[in-house]
Amino acid sequence: MTHKARRHITPILLSLVLAIFCSNKVSAQLVIDNTMTPEELVQNVLVGNGVSVSNVTFQGELPQIGSFSNGESTNLNISTGVILTSGDINDIPDQCTGIVSSNQSNLSDPDLVAISGQSIQDASILEFDFIPQSGTLSFRYVFGSEEYNSYVCCNFNDAFGFFISGPGINGPYTNNADNIAIIPGSLPPLPVSINSVNNGTVGTNCQMNPQCTSLE
Repeated sequence: MTHKARRHITPILLSLVLAIFCSNKVSAQLVIDNTMTPEELVQNVLVGNGVSVSNVTFQGELPQIGSFSNGESTNLNISTGVILTSGDINDIPDQCTGIVSSNQSNLSDPDLVAISGQSIQDASILEFDFIPQSGTLSFRYVFGSEEYNSYVCCNFNDAFGFFISGPGINGPYTNNADNIAIIPGSLPPLPVSINSVNNGTVGTNCQMNPQCTSLE
């Protein structure tokens, strides 16, 4: 259950939200929309004016991508954005205490495997080329998972990657990309996953055979 956003070309201007299935905190006031195409989501929701976008592709199943609005009424702290999930985006507004969505794409990805440290499935991957008119690019995202907190340090390490490639970038991932979704201040840099963002306790389902020893 892992997720990936990949951008090509140079600096950016995006607002990206990642949410997984459902939450006990994100209220039903969140409005989900799955009617836009990936091209429309990138141009109309993520980048807006001032950024030239091309070559938009999405890998995954259609229920895994969409947009949200009315986020200011929840604890997301972002009013609108794009959702990438390993399940069904329509389940996100509902409160839950366990797994809700069934498997979707069974899609893997070598870069997500590298940051997760485990085999993965049900990836959702959004990619596009962009050229901004200005020299500054920023984005915001929210990462969530049904695996909190009982599966922390188990063999399910949900992860999020934001990969950027282009002139002057020489990273270790596909197309020499860098992953810029990392834990602030972590040395060495830690990718965003349930094993790096948690309450610091091995999950109740992993007490007998924890898969990690370092927790945030």
